[in-house]
Amino acid sequence: IKPFKYNNPGYSLTTPGLAPDGKRLYFASDMPGGFGGADLYYCEWNNNDWDEPVNLGQKINTTGNEAYPFASKSGELYFSSDGHKGLGKKDIFFSRQVEGEWITPIHLDPPINSKEDDFGLVTDINLEEGYFSSHRKKTDDIFNFKTEIHQFYNCDGLQENHYCFLFYDEGFPDVDTLPLRYEWDFGDGEKVVGLEAEHCFPGPGKYSVQLNIVDNNTGNTFFTQSSYEFELEDIEQPFINSTDAGIVGNKIKYDGLKTNLPDFEIADYIWNFGDGFKATGPVVDHTYRKEGEYIVQLGLLGEKDSLGVIPKTCVYKKINILEDYQALAMHTAREKGEIKEIPEVEESEQSELNTLYSLGEEKEGDEVFRVQILDSDSQVSSDSSFFDPLRNTYEINENYIYSDSIYSYTVGEELHFLATYPIYNDVVSRGFSDARVKSYILADLTEEELKEINKEFEEFADAYFEFDNYKISSASYPILDKIVQIMNENPSLKLEIAAHTDNIGSFEYNMNLSQRRAQSIVNYLVVKEINPERLKGKGYGESRPVASNNTEEGRKMNRRIEFIIINE
Repeated sequence: IKPFKYNNPGYSLTTPGLAPDGKRLYFASDMPGGFGGADLYYCEWNNNDWDEPVNLGQKINTTGNEAYPFASKSGELYFSSDGHKGLGKKDIFFSRQVEGEWITPIHLDPPINSKEDDFGLVTDINLEEGYFSSHRKKTDDIFNFKTEIHQFYNCDGLQENHYCFLFYDEGFPDVDTLPLRYEWDFGDGEKVVGLEAEHCFPGPGKYSVQLNIVDNNTGNTFFTQSSYEFELEDIEQPFINSTDAGIVGNKIKYDGLKTNLPDFEIADYIWNFGDGFKATGPVVDHTYRKEGEYIVQLGLLGEKDSLGVIPKTCVYKKINILEDYQALAMHTAREKGEIKEIPEVEESEQSELNTLYSLGEEKEGDEVFRVQILDSDSQVSSDSSFFDPLRNTYEINENYIYSDSIYSYTVGEELHFLATYPIYNDVVSRGFSDARVKSYILADLTEEELKEINKEFEEFADAYFEFDNYKISSASYPILDKIVQIMNENPSLKLEIAAHTDNIGSFEYNMNLSQRRAQSIVNYLVVKEINPERLKGKGYGESRPVASNNTEEGRKMNRRIEFIIINE
């Protein structure tokens, strides 16, 4: 036996308790410098010796006496105190460190604590079973306990789930000079006229929210100024679903099934009704016998983890119990009369608003506006009778939108969307009632057009070159003329023409063939008066396959030409 190095005949050191890892020793002492009678201290084990004693501080220690520390494996420190508010003399409390600070001690409920001295508790990791000493029978005896209903502490107040929000859009253009109006479409069947709108969603979910500019003459959307993906989620918390007020003698239903804790596997629901009564289960009833304000607590127990620890979480809400129906009616009227501020959608922590498009946002490229008369999953021939009402007045443009996998057919082009209204109005009068104005980024349009051309060169590459030769055939002229048109419309555009082969033949032969094919296309474009400094021909041979060369289908995919935008 070796004496503790801090023993001192001038004061007492008593009731030692070792932490589960053996690296911290708790004890009680009336040594100088404390807060009252006996305080709790600890020493850390360091380099085969104990460090200087550290007082646990004023959160734990009082002007009275604290002693009998016991540190559990789950991190709680149990101790006895006659200085904290309890039932009588010495009572048992517990605390734990959160971010290095001790939380306010929690008083253990009866029957562990009594009006007499209770002290010296030891327990398992979850306070499910243990022992303690008590003077409740006028002698100091040891008692065994088993927990039937767990105690919860430091519960958060129930937070209200907000489903109502204020939407508005800044930087809006004035549309009053035209027969147009602003209208919010919230994706749940509800629409609200105006630039600013309050809306209540039915519940959590994903919604497509748009601020549309609507044609007053037709009621159809002229242009979508802003488009958002709005995701609304319930707050992650235990949830008490119940009335906020009731009447003495009437049953009140409490429901915990709307709890939203995705990573918490619930093993049990424990209710504390605030009047001394408790219950278990997801849905319970309770009747109050006296009027007043009560704190209702819902505690949740999780399944034991790998260390045997039972996770806990809890929440509380206030409930008012009134004398009769008249008092309840008056209380309800007061509650309804309170003005609740509706939060702006950007300020909500339970929702996420992702902007898909906004007229006011800066774009990467020049933005133009066209009147879309048709979008289609499949390509529509320019000779289709569908376009006959417009054929002699407008040039019909076809664009393939890769992101949506659709073909878009448009007429007209303006730098401001309101300038398209005369075209839109004329098109609608000719029977195209579904027409609407769309925004296009010229850089995106060019890239989309090049993707479509690349697709054609991939499908028909064999027809565009003579067999085993670098000379281009006349079949390729129309598609190469499209490249000429694109480059003329975009004077700053620079292109790499990348030629590829399959693996039939030697590596050197294929590299040479692909380089000559790429240069043949460059030569064609130069003849069409495209500046050669804007062009780069590059042959890659068989070095960059996009499919297996073991099949004819794969080899055909590898024999291809790509037009790639050079970004400098």
